[in-house]
Amino acid sequence: MNAQNFFVQFCRFTARRYPFLRRFSVTTLALILVWTIAIYTGERSTFASHITSCHWENWEEWPQDAAPHRLVFVSDPQLVDPHTYPGRPWPLSSLTEFFTDKYMARNFRLINRELDPDSIVFLGDLFDGGREWKTSRARELKGAPRQELIDLGILRENQKEGERVNVKTIDGQKVTTDLREFISGEQGRWKEYGTSQWTSEYNRFGKIFFAPEQLYPRADRAITAARDVPMDPVAIENGAKSAQWKEYDIAGGKQRKIKTNLPGNHDLGFGTRVQIPVRDRFEAHYGDTNTVYVIANHTFISLDTPSLSAADEMTDPEHKQQARLEHVWQPANDFLNKLDAAGPKVVAEALKEYFPNAHPPQGFSHEVVDPKEASRRPNADKHNAKPRLPLVLLTHVPLFRPDGDHCGSQRERGRAIPISHGYQYQNVLTPGLSSTIARKISETGDLVHVFSGDDHDYCDLVHRFNVKPWINGKIQDKPVMKAIREITVKSFSWAMGVRRPGFQLVSMWNPVDAQGMSIGGTPTTIQTHLCLLPDQLSIFIKYGLLLGVTLVVLIVRGIALSLRKPDAADLDEDDFAGEPDRFSLPRTYSYHDDRPLPNGRVSGYSSPNKLPSNEAKGRQRASSTSTSHHVGNDHQHLSVQRSYNARTRSVSPAVSLNGASGLGGYGIDKAGYMSNPRWHDPDQDSDEESHVGSHYGDDSQAKHDKGFRTKPPSKARRALNSFLEGLLIVSLPAGLLYGFLIKNG
Repeated sequence: MNAQNFFVQFCRFTARRYPFLRRFSVTTLALILVWTIAIYTGERSTFASHITSCHWENWEEWPQDAAPHRLVFVSDPQLVDPHTYPGRPWPLSSLTEFFTDKYMARNFRLINRELDPDSIVFLGDLFDGGREWKTSRARELKGAPRQELIDLGILRENQKEGERVNVKTIDGQKVTTDLREFISGEQGRWKEYGTSQWTSEYNRFGKIFFAPEQLYPRADRAITAARDVPMDPVAIENGAKSAQWKEYDIAGGKQRKIKTNLPGNHDLGFGTRVQIPVRDRFEAHYGDTNTVYVIANHTFISLDTPSLSAADEMTDPEHKQQARLEHVWQPANDFLNKLDAAGPKVVAEALKEYFPNAHPPQGFSHEVVDPKEASRRPNADKHNAKPRLPLVLLTHVPLFRPDGDHCGSQRERGRAIPISHGYQYQNVLTPGLSSTIARKISETGDLVHVFSGDDHDYCDLVHRFNVKPWINGKIQDKPVMKAIREITVKSFSWAMGVRRPGFQLVSMWNPVDAQGMSIGGTPTTIQTHLCLLPDQLSIFIKYGLLLGVTLVVLIVRGIALSLRKPDAADLDEDDFAGEPDRFSLPRTYSYHDDRPLPNGRVSGYSSPNKLPSNEAKGRQRASSTSTSHHVGNDHQHLSVQRSYNARTRSVSPAVSLNGASGLGGYGIDKAGYMSNPRWHDPDQDSDEESHVGSHYGDDSQAKHDKGFRTKPPSKARRALNSFLEGLLIVSLPAGLLYGFLIKNG
């Protein structure tokens, strides 16, 4: 009980000390608590729980002594820009851009903090309108600078700066094409957006995915002092100078490998609409679009299928534009044709880390050869075995599959990827191009897996291609039907038509010997797991529902308070600190029965404001010093009019001339008797004297405005005030918490 009393007194003291706390009630405090839980859950707990539920140990099935390499595939972030929702008005468009960026940044940081992957690979469509933003051209030179470039053979007399002219003979006609020319799509709808728009989106992408606090949230990535790095011995052996250069080490944990060079149709365009300046700009910032590299003893082949589709596109089934657009698809086709030579070389470089002397560098024999042939294929030790590793194909556009092929139970929309095409997109590659890619890649090694994007939804199916198999590191002559699994990764953004975005986790373990042969003894070297992200739209809907409930509760509360009669116990004198009535004289008296006091006297005093009823023949104003005179039966009253200065003095009661008889009778009659006190306002029947002795605002004779006294608010007004007050009390802390959580991730 003492503790309870102490708590109650402490609350009262606190409320008196801080008057604004009196505005809080049980209802508003409960709503604030509910909003706090809802906001923290929606902005923190939900995201963390989704990421931690995908932890590697929850689904990996490697042997106990395995040390797998862990990789994350991110597909179709497609930064929201003016191209995404062209008809969406401001500020909705800006809010969409802000919240999608915040959503991806928060999830990407949690992936690196909770899952700590070794590598991260993007599967294209980094931007949404990147293909539509105009490229810039070299500034035109005049005079001596231009003539100097002409003398050096860099420019011709009639050539413009930055111009790349492609001359082709098609059907006997000479066709000249400027490869640096940019043509605005969609009938010039986006021609006002140029390089500055693309650069701003590139910077946004870097803040979300490249910033140190995003890639390494657990460590302080401090740059240490530079160290000397010697020239590679093989380069020195081939005639390079023995030079050294400086490199900086990064402290704070392992270095993640990030690959963003795979383009999508929103980055370059698709097929016949791919433009060379757009592709050059992408490669200048993210690297070659066709590459081969090794991760975790697996050879990854990144193929620019949007450009390669210019040779075989659904909109051009007869290949009429194939010859004219050779400059678009030829680089990717050359990459495929040379993959048999480039792949083993990359593998040999990777195996040098584990087996330094197993694959000596290929030198040149001491003989005269064709320079072109020597530069491509050194012929010393050319009969040595080429190391091979399992192949993984990365393509933005999925490979062809029959219409209606089931994508698995984890797909969100429909059951299969629809086979369709349109402006700057094609849902899958053509059957012929898919077979060509599978055949050429399988000649380089054993193709075990394909990862793709573009569709925004998940799809897991198995292709069957007629390719030459690999047995014990050797390719067989007879083709067989081989099953190859392809996973189409979900979009990483919640604004791409899927309610549950996601990313793909890939765990790889492939211990090998010096020739790249697997010695792990496991049936597979790759394990995958789909990790789903929170439904951001559902979070917003829950906020909206909670806001509706909050408004209803506050409206009901406001109506209830307006109908409730104010309780005197709830009032505090501090609430009326500014009221002049606190400092006025009492205007009531107490008596013990219903009989009126004789002659209007109260305890021997006569009221200056009001005379007894039998003497009220002529009421006059009495000053603070006037006295009522009573002579015989003739009631005549002498009064002195108050001056303006007398208003500031309190009213002094005058002594009655016949007070002795009245006072004595009243006191004797009531001696020893005390009834319940009753209060009576002596001015309740008065219209003029009731204001005597009051403050200026209530004085009928005051020279101030008589409209000072305001009418008490109506019930509707009181209900509205209570509602707005409650809404402010609840929304202020909830808004501050939400803003803090949004600003800090």
